[in-house]
Amino acid sequence: MFFDIKLRFQPSASFIGILAELNERYAEWTDGSYDWADQTKDFLHAFGPLPAFDEKLYQTPLSRRAVNDLLQMAIALLSGNYPAVRNYLKETHFAFVIGYPRSGGSYLTKELLRTIGLDHTRVSEALAHDGFPELRETWYDWAGNRPYFHLREAIFQVAEFLVIANLYFRRKSTPREAGIWLIPKKMHKMVSWAGSFKMLLGQGRADYLVTVRHPLPTAISIYEKSGGFPADGRFPAQAPRSAIERWILNDLMYLGFPLPDLAGMDYFEAVATSWTSFYTRMAGSGLFLGNRNEIRLVPYDKAGLEGVVADYRRRYGDPAAVPEPFHVHDKAGQHPGWQPRGDAAVEAVTGQWAALGLHFPVLSLA
Repeated sequence: MFFDIKLRFQPSASFIGILAELNERYAEWTDGSYDWADQTKDFLHAFGPLPAFDEKLYQTPLSRRAVNDLLQMAIALLSGNYPAVRNYLKETHFAFVIGYPRSGGSYLTKELLRTIGLDHTRVSEALAHDGFPELRETWYDWAGNRPYFHLREAIFQVAEFLVIANLYFRRKSTPREAGIWLIPKKMHKMVSWAGSFKMLLGQGRADYLVTVRHPLPTAISIYEKSGGFPADGRFPAQAPRSAIERWILNDLMYLGFPLPDLAGMDYFEAVATSWTSFYTRMAGSGLFLGNRNEIRLVPYDKAGLEGVVADYRRRYGDPAAVPEPFHVHDKAGQHPGWQPRGDAAVEAVTGQWAALGLHFPVLSLA
């Protein structure tokens, strides 16, 4: 028995915007025109509305190739034809930066882009940062007060990312050794689909850089970037002030916390619980599938983060190019009462990883 199923696909704003940029159109519109790696600010960033455009955007040779490639990749993903995906990406190598917010991921992504000669402020946030493609554990969601099938949307967005990243970096950067293009990408949401992503790409087709920071300074850094420590010391569940606080809220709701309980939750308790959940999920996500040596754990410190950049400069760029200094500020003294809970979170995750045969790095309070 066969079923004739028709799927309608609406390209995302991210895909259309980057495609327009590649066609040198709508130069006034970009979601990469600000410094998304600025470590002092956070943005509940909504893309500016797409400018009016007509079908001429899709009629250029580049656009026709992009749309054709996109449809082929989407069909391959939906049908499980991963060899076709691997063949399409045979001349690319990804450097995925994965970690909890405020753990050095933006710095690392920015410096990897610089390694291949790109100004990160002119690279679309969607292309470089972790909002696109939108990956979640849940299959269903709401959009515009209506239910929709998120799994389908996410698969299409993965296809969009693979195609547009492949085309973008081929035009904006130069190939490395053996004709391989390096594609850096902050990809924290990969934890939701890590095993599938690794099986899709295959062994040796990507580096996985996992950034890790102690939850105490992480929490301080989050509230500093979100507008300051709430006067009542509670997590602002009713009105998250930043993209990171919204992510924490989603984590806690996914764990089953009722919204009324979240409204009264201590700020650090909320962050520490979300932090613990993230690295606990990571251990069993399939990220370590295959060769565990593909995963590089990068603690939040100057030597570790600058060392990764220096390694990539030697392999893919100018070995003499010095990484931008990474500044670490001791924040632990601001909330000494948080340290026992923070240390307990680290100990819990360390134990969970050890039970699975994995080593969680030792973390400082910086």
